[in-house]
Amino acid sequence: MAEEKANIPENEQPKEEEADIAAAMAALGKKFAEAMSTAWNSEERHKLQSDIKDGLDQFTSEINKAAKNIRESEPAKKVETGVQKAAEDVKSGKVASDVRRGMITALQGLSDALDRMASSFTPVEGEDEPKE
Repeated sequence: MAEEKANIPENEQPKEEEADIAAAMAALGKKFAEAMSTAWNSEERHKLQSDIKDGLDQFTSEINKAAKNIRESEPAKKVETGVQKAAEDVKSGKVASDVRRGMITALQGLSDALDRMASSFTPVEGEDEPKE
């Protein structure tokens, strides 16, 4: 430290209190870095890391088992079969054909209802044909 002061001009040399604070802060920083390094390289940290990894591996395994059981369950198979059938129906044009038939049936029903409604009215005497 004496050598460092010799290289610094006198008017720029830190005052004694400033040097003590700077030295204390530097020492604290060094000790903090050493403590962090020791903690990071400690047996406890390695054990904790290992425990967390093992726990996550077990968690993943259980989730995968549950997902597999769900995929292999009867309801899931029925849903998959239904989805495949719907996809086949769409690809084959069956859906479009069913929609077309449904529309025709609905339109015919509406036409029949309009005919019944029109025939339910009493015509005005003396008029045989409706005016347009």
